[in-house]
Amino acid sequence: MSFKGESTFDHWAKRFHEQYEEDSRLEKEFKLTRKLVLTARRWTSYVDDLVRKRTGHSRARWQTLSALTFIEGRVGTLDLARHMAVRWPTLIRTLNEMEAEGLVKREPDPDDGRMRLISITPEGRRVMSRVRDVLDPARSKVLASFSDEELVVAEQVLDRLFQHLVEEFDDT
Repeated sequence: MSFKGESTFDHWAKRFHEQYEEDSRLEKEFKLTRKLVLTARRWTSYVDDLVRKRTGHSRARWQTLSALTFIEGRVGTLDLARHMAVRWPTLIRTLNEMEAEGLVKREPDPDDGRMRLISITPEGRRVMSRVRDVLDPARSKVLASFSDEELVVAEQVLDRLFQHLVEEFDDT
């Protein structure tokens, strides 16, 4: 619950001292990770709604196309799942739908017939271009008040956090 003129996070911040000593390392870590989660959820909801309304594609589909756009050539299913930080069974369902619509192509791996190699098709690239036409202006609008230097520092901090999580806790 928040009060008029006050964000939900501001309301919660008033109660942090009940859980964590004010200005302690634990309080700072909690505030950072809580804001990270809330920001990621808000951003995800915002862009999901925009992309779905303007292109009809779900996050699972356009994120798969985006990953394939940045991967050179064909990629195995497990490698694609790792690259996207998703579980492969979830990815398989998305790939099945996308292959049926001609957005991706799956072929047997010549080195291992049990494996499949995935690539984006020209139609998949056209869809991704439409998605970028939605995401790029949305990203620019949201991040307009940040300097180039702030964007670089924020990306570096998030990269360090992500790498630590991958190194310490990756179970794939």
